[in-house]
Amino acid sequence: MSHDFVDQMMQKSKAGELRSPVSETLDMHLVEFRRGEAVYEMAAREELGNPLGVIQGGVATALADAAMAAATTTILDDEEIQKSAITTIDIFARFIRPVNAKRVERLRAEARVVRAGGRLVWAEADVLADGEVVGKFASTGIRVSFDPQAYIAERGTSDA
Repeated sequence: MSHDFVDQMMQKSKAGELRSPVSETLDMHLVEFRRGEAVYEMAAREELGNPLGVIQGGVATALADAAMAAATTTILDDEEIQKSAITTIDIFARFIRPVNAKRVERLRAEARVVRAGGRLVWAEADVLADGEVVGKFASTGIRVSFDPQAYIAERGTSDA
């Protein structure tokens, strides 16, 4: 069972050569990955805050979702990724404390796959603000049809 193609896609994502539209929009970056694990980071900017100056919960959830999606991608082997990917069908968010956008520099989501079945995959993530856990997340993903070559051609840079 090979993961060479999957790892190449993840490396391109980590290098910034292959980024999703939401990662570009929110300036989220894959910074680490291993089989069944992934870490995304982003700057905590004031424009991501709500009227109270707190990072909006949807932003933290999007960061956690990106990390969990990347973690689930790493468990696919090269044969699986040629026909399917995993997308989120539900997500649970628990915010432990508010994050003041003026006082925090970085948000980090550390995700791991909890269980992978034939069709469903369960993942969890912690979101940290400057190293302190501020949220806990869980998601269920489902395998869906995917064409990685079309995705790379559409989203990748000319070097990809």
